[in-house]
Amino acid sequence: MPVGSSNIINVALVSDGMDLTEVVVTGYGNIQRKSFTGASSTVTAEQIANKPVQSFGQGLVGQATGVSIVQPNGLLNNPPVIRVRGLSSLSLSSFPLVVVDGIPVSTNNTSANSAANNPLGDINPEDIESIDILKDAASTAIYGSRGAAGVLIINTKKGKRGEARFNYDGWAGISNAVRLPDVMNAEEYIAYKNQAIKNLKSVNPNSSVATGADGNSFFPNLRGDGTAVDTDWNDVVYRQALTQNHNISLSSATEKTSYFLSGGLSDQQGFLKGNNFKRYTGRANVTHQATSYLKLNLNMAYSNAFNQSPNSGSTDGGAFAASGLGRLAFALSPNLRPYNDDGSYSLNPTGGTIGNGSNLVSSTWSNPAVLIERDRNTSETTRLIANLGAELTLAEGLTLKSSFSWDRGNTENYRFWNPLSGDGFSTTGSAYNNNNRRNNRNFINTINYNKVIGGVHNLSLIAGNEAQSTTVHDWGAVRTNLSDPFYTQFQGQFINNTAGGNGIVATALESYLAIANYNYDNKYFISGNFRRDGNSGFSEQKRWGNFGGGSLGWEVTREGFFANSSLSSVISNFRIRGSYGMVGNAAVGAYNYFSTYDPTLYGADGTGFVFNRAGNVDLGWETSKQTDVGINIGFLANRFSLEADYFNKNIDGLILAVPQAPSKGIPGGTIRSNVGSMYNKGFEFALHASIFRDTEFKWTTSLNFTTIENMVEALDPQVEQILTSTADLEQTSITKAGYSAAQIYGVKTNGINPVNGQRIFVDREGREIQYLHQSAGNGYTYVDNGAPAPSPASQQQILGNTLPTWYGGFNNTMSYKNFDLAFNFTFSGGNYIYNGSRAGLLDQRFWNNLKDVVTDAWSPTNTTGTLPFPVFSDNVSNGSSFLISENIEKGDFLRLQTATLGYRFPKTIFGTSGISGLRVYGQVNNAFLITGYTGVDPEISSNGNSNLASGIERNSIPQGRVFTFGISLSL
Repeated sequence: MPVGSSNIINVALVSDGMDLTEVVVTGYGNIQRKSFTGASSTVTAEQIANKPVQSFGQGLVGQATGVSIVQPNGLLNNPPVIRVRGLSSLSLSSFPLVVVDGIPVSTNNTSANSAANNPLGDINPEDIESIDILKDAASTAIYGSRGAAGVLIINTKKGKRGEARFNYDGWAGISNAVRLPDVMNAEEYIAYKNQAIKNLKSVNPNSSVATGADGNSFFPNLRGDGTAVDTDWNDVVYRQALTQNHNISLSSATEKTSYFLSGGLSDQQGFLKGNNFKRYTGRANVTHQATSYLKLNLNMAYSNAFNQSPNSGSTDGGAFAASGLGRLAFALSPNLRPYNDDGSYSLNPTGGTIGNGSNLVSSTWSNPAVLIERDRNTSETTRLIANLGAELTLAEGLTLKSSFSWDRGNTENYRFWNPLSGDGFSTTGSAYNNNNRRNNRNFINTINYNKVIGGVHNLSLIAGNEAQSTTVHDWGAVRTNLSDPFYTQFQGQFINNTAGGNGIVATALESYLAIANYNYDNKYFISGNFRRDGNSGFSEQKRWGNFGGGSLGWEVTREGFFANSSLSSVISNFRIRGSYGMVGNAAVGAYNYFSTYDPTLYGADGTGFVFNRAGNVDLGWETSKQTDVGINIGFLANRFSLEADYFNKNIDGLILAVPQAPSKGIPGGTIRSNVGSMYNKGFEFALHASIFRDTEFKWTTSLNFTTIENMVEALDPQVEQILTSTADLEQTSITKAGYSAAQIYGVKTNGINPVNGQRIFVDREGREIQYLHQSAGNGYTYVDNGAPAPSPASQQQILGNTLPTWYGGFNNTMSYKNFDLAFNFTFSGGNYIYNGSRAGLLDQRFWNNLKDVVTDAWSPTNTTGTLPFPVFSDNVSNGSSFLISENIEKGDFLRLQTATLGYRFPKTIFGTSGISGLRVYGQVNNAFLITGYTGVDPEISSNGNSNLASGIERNSIPQGRVFTFGISLSL
């Protein structure tokens, strides 16, 4: 369907049989698919609709080549990790630019507590018509310095010609946590820990652990009725959750006016108790042809999203939170309980920790029941995204377009920690309120010229200007020492009150752009664009950057020699294309060229300033130069099609923190500079087949597959390596020239010594060192001669790549008469994961352990055991003290992401009721997972969106499995 002069572009499966692949939205204009020579993927409304997700990003999983999407865990509305053709930076964001109806929108997580807040969740997935993903630099360069990490262009639904259409879509379902660790029950725990106590005493009779007369430290904990406590802490922390989603819309279009109005409600419980997400949305899209030469359009969306969660320990930076429920669920002793017989909380009165019961060894864990019921962490966002535009036709083929957009968000973050147990105990209660207000304004003016000359020369030209300004205001306060435990909110009476979480940030971007597209007889194609960006984050001499790209295409099937060959009866479409472009990375933040100072109090009455950051007037753009070569082939009237691409993406001028001489007195000892380089290169394949299409039984299938290699080529001579920690506590990752980013960094091990059951460590020289907890000296001896050895804790080595080297999706849709069936598989591999949770599950302190230790631990009677000799309080042998290779596992997996069975009722049964369509369906999300990984999920990311510390699972909650039943009604 040619676009013509109308900007009402229906890229969806509609009754007139329009081909969804006809139009690609590329930014500042649209281009017919047959004229597009860049690299892009299009995801349609049907592929993301009616799924039990909080944002469209989750619905994109496995739908497009070159696009990797990881949901870090099962916490509701947690921001996904989205990568388009790999990492785009080391220190800056690798998250793609998101453009909604021409508006570049904010994608920063605005939560200031453990309630995750995903800005993509402010966009109702049911309002989306299509998503175009621009991948190569020639396509993304039109967005200049904002397109370094790829671009997701979201087109929301518009009214269609005909009578007014009313639609209702709703679903309800249940979700449960899956793949929870299998830990010991109370009887197993007591026996195992007491044996570990005896083992400790045999190694070190002078150990200080408390024991009874029988040498035991752990005992059954009896209730008032004489029954023994045997708590499954998963039942305390997790639940079967209920979820529901409802959307209504009204739309139509006449010759002059089109409109689409919608409203939505999403009310979802998380399988983690106390985790809830509720969102209200409203949208109005209106286009009006005011005169023959003036067209007006308005796109406006409102949302209110409320996120609530106790401290799960699963948000970025929270892996080692003492009150993290993900860890408490598997680490708490099963012979302890959350409540006493009288219903009161089981607590240690002097420490705010869980009550000891009959155990002589105290537990330092918090009581999760108190945390779930008494703590409160919420993040509520109210957001307005609006775009007002006009299109003025100056002459035939010449139009002037102008649009102003406003993305206005306000987030209130509320945190209350109770004084009884957990993080608020030491301060006798704590409250923190933070308000984050964001204003993002964008003003675009373009002049467009389209001309067809002689019926074969097709020319399109665009020139324009864009100005964007963003301001962020934060203010808040911290209150501690609650005067009365009656209060459970910030507004209660506290003794101590201080300011906290305050700041103002402003950035601006000004741009000038030009685009040219030409094709001869839809046979030879050439496209080019140029953009000059000015970013306020840089100094005047480095502020402006020039970006651009170009692409070529050849439609071989339109050549006479091909049309007359025997191949034309088999190959219906054959295109060769190539592109090259350069983009920058605008996510540098504000005020980089200034040395900044923080105000502070000095003495009793004075004020002063503290040196906060050293500026760099020479800091410049990170640049990404990308080459793409691809082919598109269709067979048998495009019944089968193949799209293949090779890409090479080189990033130069990486911004890194470069160490400075201590004598300079620079805060942190570093200055940000352009010093490094890396590349991503690989292949993308997309195969589509209409296996059965002309029969009652129809079956279409698509397979997308991506291979990718990341390599850090250079860092600064003063930066030999970048070491990164998880939650600022455990050093887990290293980035070094000659390797891919975010390698796992730890101490190599070689199983256990079958003679004595001791863990064997291997130092950098290959010498084997064994460890026996609390034995003579430091416990370390050389395996070969038994001589004392130094601790291997500082002998870390590079142990594995965390970035997948291949991934993809396999999607199938089948229908027979009125029934439809869909299966969506995702897969990934070639990477390793540090299963840090396993280190905790094997920790020999008072923590509960995996059931495996009962049968797999070495003992004098089980010399073939694969786990070390259990010695109480040993946190070294199984990797809790420092990372060891024993806990590194392959991350390959195959997942049935969704399976859907639906039935569409025949229209004839509705008679004159006015009902034009009714479909019911059932769906399961995360139906099954095939993997050798033993952690909760191979797609878990405890460090969230980090470029430098991916592939880490530490104390996270798992993913969920969701069953839903839905209905779609049209009037």
